[in-house]
Amino acid sequence: MVMREATPRGIEPGRPAGPSPHFVDAEDSEPLSIEAERDQLAEEVIDLRQQLLNMQKSATLGELLGTTTHEFNNALTTILNYAKMGLRHKDEPTRDKALNRILSASTKAARITSSVLGMARSRSSRMEPVNLEAVIEDALVLLEREMMKYRVQVEREFAEVPRIQGNPGQIQQVLLNLMVNARQAMDGGGRLILRLSSSAQGRAVDLTVRDTGCGMEPEVMRRMFEPQFSTKEGPDETGKGGSGLGLAACLEIVEAHRGRIRVESSPGKGTAITIRFPLAS
Repeated sequence: MVMREATPRGIEPGRPAGPSPHFVDAEDSEPLSIEAERDQLAEEVIDLRQQLLNMQKSATLGELLGTTTHEFNNALTTILNYAKMGLRHKDEPTRDKALNRILSASTKAARITSSVLGMARSRSSRMEPVNLEAVIEDALVLLEREMMKYRVQVEREFAEVPRIQGNPGQIQQVLLNLMVNARQAMDGGGRLILRLSSSAQGRAVDLTVRDTGCGMEPEVMRRMFEPQFSTKEGPDETGKGGSGLGLAACLEIVEAHRGRIRVESSPGKGTAITIRFPLAS
């Protein structure tokens, strides 16, 4: 079993390369101090990280467009068919059955809409107490049909855990990336295990996404969080994956939440990715 742990990276830029210790500001032609130069570089790093997150969020929303369209159309088809059945048949049992199916399909359509809108609106970095189980269920709504199509059995192992401090839309983005990666690693189907548990010290919550897929070689594990690194030649038939931005953006989001990522994987034995989130204040 190969294990790798990614810990938060602090921004500690040193002195810039080159013979000159100063930059010249074009507007006033006065040299910047070392401290001002360091602050400027730190701001540029933060800006680049935010651009990476925005690019990945746009890519994820684009990838989900086809999936959510199918899911929404399925719900609408169910509503229309049972509405027609209820109008054709006047007996009370048939109408009750039609109304119950219409209510169920409408509820699912509302959850799909809520999940997509929640992710689309997560432009702010505002943190709040988050129910991780609810976020997981919202993400699964968007991928339910895809998991069934590729014969992936989803298993939930949820312990009762406290709320964590986070951004629901960003956490959902991480979950969608990890679950899609897990599904793609199980080419012939398999099991996707989602686990929630409290850490040993009781001061954090662990979220684990485990698959029974192909696993990773040590070299892939060493580079898996590098921007633009991908083992895929391009998007699959669902339009997902291949950009090399997914896991890099996941790491940035987890670090922004003051969390940690632990990866366990070995070829032919699957992969488990555990994220440790701090509790809500």
